[in-house]
Amino acid sequence: MNNQTDCEHVRLELMAALDDESGPASGDRVSNARRHLATCTGCEQWLRQLESMSRRVDRLSYQDSDVDLWPAIERTLGVAEAKRLNRRWLYVLIGVVVGWRSLQLFVDLPLPLLQLAIPLACGLAALWQLARDPLAIQSFAPELQKRGV
Repeated sequence: MNNQTDCEHVRLELMAALDDESGPASGDRVSNARRHLATCTGCEQWLRQLESMSRRVDRLSYQDSDVDLWPAIERTLGVAEAKRLNRRWLYVLIGVVVGWRSLQLFVDLPLPLLQLAIPLACGLAALWQLARDPLAIQSFAPELQKRGV
């Protein structure tokens, strides 16, 4: 009667040999496994089932995928880069507005219109950056799919 641990070790060695994963000194281990198979009918039956399953899997044919993932990945990378650039511009615009307002506290500018124009222009530029070209025509995904875009 064989020990359960021996059977487990032998089965691991046989799976490795079947997958061509045997390492150094694999000849000794395979010969030990063959001796074990001669005395253990459970492992012998297990090996026959494993070989049968392996042959069936090898006969399977898989259809090649026609899906190209790169365009979706490239769009995602582009969106992430655009968001990063938008954040940078937003920080710059906030810095300009805060700097301008700080300058107004210490310096009395002669033109009152200039005091309103610069913060207003910076605010509009920030909104434009956040909206990502608000004048562009937007469409949703099902509409684009119907058009084949």
